[in-house]
Amino acid sequence: MSYSGNRNNGYSSRGFTLLEVLIAMVIFGMTVTMLLSSMNSQNRSHVDISQRVVAHWVAMNKMAEVRIEGKWPSIGVTRGDMEMRNHKWYWLQTVSKTTEAQLRQVEIEVRLEESDEIPTTRFVGFIAQKEEKTRE
Repeated sequence: MSYSGNRNNGYSSRGFTLLEVLIAMVIFGMTVTMLLSSMNSQNRSHVDISQRVVAHWVAMNKMAEVRIEGKWPSIGVTRGDMEMRNHKWYWLQTVSKTTEAQLRQVEIEVRLEESDEIPTTRFVGFIAQKEEKTRE
């Protein structure tokens, strides 16, 4: 009997080695982690954009109220809140002089929480003083 050193025993070795399986699992795990991170980032971005849009609506509504009121706005700061889309939004209205005597600047900042330092949105508009019509 001669020994050739080949221990095949009639079986062919066609599977993956343990090292190959481990490497594939690491690559798969990293891919899944990156995908989940990307999805989470997109979700946060979507929520942030939605909040900005609603905050902008609040600011535009407040500016519309100032214009509809029809009064010449007093210089100063006014605070308040407004309910929109099942959430209370906090606004800060600052009326200031401009270089034109018949024009006032109205700046409205809207915050998601009253304690937020940075506003979610800022909206600036101008109100012109209505001329008094004289009767003839």
